[in-house]
Amino acid sequence: MAETPLVSVEDLTIDIGGAHVVDGVSFTVAPGKVMALVGESGCGKSLTSYAMLGLLPPAAKQSGGRILLEGTDLTRLSERQLRKARGKDISIIFQEPSASLDPLTTVGAQVAAAYRAHHGVSRKEAYARARQMLADVGIPDPDRRLHQYPFELSGGMCQRIMISIALICSPRVLVADEPTTALDVTIQAQILDLMKALVAERGTAIVIITHDMGVVADIADEVAVMYAGRIAEIAPVEALFASPRHPYTALLLASVPKLSDLPKADLATIDGTVPSPEEFGVGCRFADRCPLADERCREEQPPLVDCGGGHRSACFHIERMDEIPGVPA
Repeated sequence: MAETPLVSVEDLTIDIGGAHVVDGVSFTVAPGKVMALVGESGCGKSLTSYAMLGLLPPAAKQSGGRILLEGTDLTRLSERQLRKARGKDISIIFQEPSASLDPLTTVGAQVAAAYRAHHGVSRKEAYARARQMLADVGIPDPDRRLHQYPFELSGGMCQRIMISIALICSPRVLVADEPTTALDVTIQAQILDLMKALVAERGTAIVIITHDMGVVADIADEVAVMYAGRIAEIAPVEALFASPRHPYTALLLASVPKLSDLPKADLATIDGTVPSPEEFGVGCRFADRCPLADERCREEQPPLVDCGGGHRSACFHIERMDEIPGVPA
């Protein structure tokens, strides 16, 4: 029996300059589960995440769809209602902690302010809660860190501060936009372990935005692969890696370097470039780069079809996937 979703994104469409830069995106996340949105830069991953919190940039407009948090449509809330929901019900970790934290305000003041925004408590109580939160995310010597400024801390430490701010009010949904970008592999592993612990201990539903398939394999339960604003494939993580059912996913996985590759061997690439919104056609947006594409692909938009086991793909040629080198039949 399928778990009841905590958050549901239904047919989300976002326009910029009249083009659907996010086009009919749908997915659900259950409590204690991690959904990864992956794809190349510009595919609409971050816009999707910002829409979930009502934080779209001025140039972007949501023209369709719903975002439901336990039945409440977040897209219909007023700005005042959204401010109450942000942090308390749904939070976000932004991609660049150094750019998101106030360089002129101490860490303690920033974490405490996030708590006081949703709880009518004293400054002393908020600081006590902030100190505990820093300890919970593994920051050593939290009493000292409370009085430091972001520029005095490392990138990994600042990312933990951002996680503290996002989690201090115990939101049910956490959106993480490239949370390990620009961190070394050791710190990256620590951040991912922290997020996995949150899922296990608190039942938090996480939507993680990334282009790193290693991160996906490490933390995700389900994966939605996006290309040019649309979902190309969505599947449980094991099924996606073992048997991709969309040419783009297959080629994306083939381009990931492997330990078995010979030294100085050429890296696998995907021919062509991602189309700009002005170049989007009526058919499959991957058609011009796809080795299986035909005229139907260029003239019709392929729907997401069920491949079994919760695996869905938007491709007319799923049965021909074995024609792509390296893809299991």
